[in-house]
Amino acid sequence: MYDTIYILYKCGHTFCLLCLERFILTSNHTLQCPICREDLTYLHSTSSKHLKANSILHNLFRQEYVKEYDIRQSETENERKNIIKKRLIIGNRHQLLSYDYDYTRHEWTLFIKFENDHQKDVGQFIKQIIVNLHPTFVPSQIILDKPPFRLTRIGWAVFNISLSIEFHAKWNKSDLVTNWFLSFSDADTQKMMEIEFQKSTDNTTNNTVL
Repeated sequence: MYDTIYILYKCGHTFCLLCLERFILTSNHTLQCPICREDLTYLHSTSSKHLKANSILHNLFRQEYVKEYDIRQSETENERKNIIKKRLIIGNRHQLLSYDYDYTRHEWTLFIKFENDHQKDVGQFIKQIIVNLHPTFVPSQIILDKPPFRLTRIGWAVFNISLSIEFHAKWNKSDLVTNWFLSFSDADTQKMMEIEFQKSTDNTTNNTVL
């Protein structure tokens, strides 16, 4: 715990900043304090607003463990240089095709992309996405293996779409399993999650442009 140390405002427990950032990034669903299980979902979007530096404990570590502090500080800085953070956006667009009392037809397009990416580098990170639709669709399972990661279908009702996102092997990252509940609202609807990638030594050495 030699990185900057922060206190969570709501529950008062203390964590190093790097550990806290990783904890937030890797918690895709319920986010709780590891100590007291306080709901920390708000940290996904407003983390800095709800944190306060624990200067007393931070200075104590710095004074008592001078050598270890300097070593860990250097390690932390190197770790941060090799971390790539991406905001993954999942959502859908919708268009009403026809409407009558007995039958309604909707066209929708599911999309999975990075924020401000415009499909430029999402393919460098995501290898493929397995999309599981409602069993009334034939086929009900579709594999998207190249960007742009989009799927358009026509249907009559909303349902939950299951997604399994596989990343390229070089990132040594487990598949991300999540879901999206289809929306037929007029505006595009979406959710956002932050994902952390660790650059390998080879990537750093070869100066890969990311």
